[in-house]
Amino acid sequence: MNFTQMRRRIAKLLGLAMLLATIQFPLSAAVLAHADYDHSVPAADEVVHQAPQQVQVWFTQELFRREGQNSLEVYGPDEQRVDLDDFAIDDDDRKLMTVSLPPDLANGVYTVRWRSLSADDGDDANGEFQFTIQSDVPTAEAPATETPESTTEAAQPSPTDTAQPEQAEPQQTPSAADTDSEVPETSPDQGPGLPCLGSSVPLILLLGGLLIGRGRRYRRNLSPFAKRGQNY
Repeated sequence: MNFTQMRRRIAKLLGLAMLLATIQFPLSAAVLAHADYDHSVPAADEVVHQAPQQVQVWFTQELFRREGQNSLEVYGPDEQRVDLDDFAIDDDDRKLMTVSLPPDLANGVYTVRWRSLSADDGDDANGEFQFTIQSDVPTAEAPATETPESTTEAAQPSPTDTAQPEQAEPQQTPSAADTDSEVPETSPDQGPGLPCLGSSVPLILLLGGLLIGRGRRYRRNLSPFAKRGQNY
């Protein structure tokens, strides 16, 4: 193969490569023209432990503001729409679209559905992703209303209930004053039937004095007769 033939083949190969590049470029541009999902908060398939205040979605291209062409909606586990219907394209970052959520969302899987209109060539796109709310704090439930039958059953004792014994009243320890007042009149050292001599001492002394006085008078009366008897 001479040098001329080699140059021709190289030229053909370069021409074929340029042709392929020319054909592929419009196709690539068409594929990249859509404003597709790039990332979001919450992220796709993310499990959050607290209900977010809003959903933020970033797209691969800037969005074109045209009524009815862009949307961002959030649906709950029961397929009911739960967002506040206030989606907006950010003024500073036109690749960002947001929508607000209520603060009392329950646990479950939520679906975000979006639709975008590219500002580069006007092509539209749509898609969806999901995230899960799994809060550690359980939601408060309304207390069940008690029916009269349940109240009556609750008031009646169960057959298996055992009767509790009545608590004995605590015994009161007698005080020193009560103990002194309850001492019996008869001392344990005194014999049975003996009266208390404390109150009869004056009477005994009075009787003894009378007897002594009578004895003296009796001796006085007998003294003259005793003297006469001695004279005889």
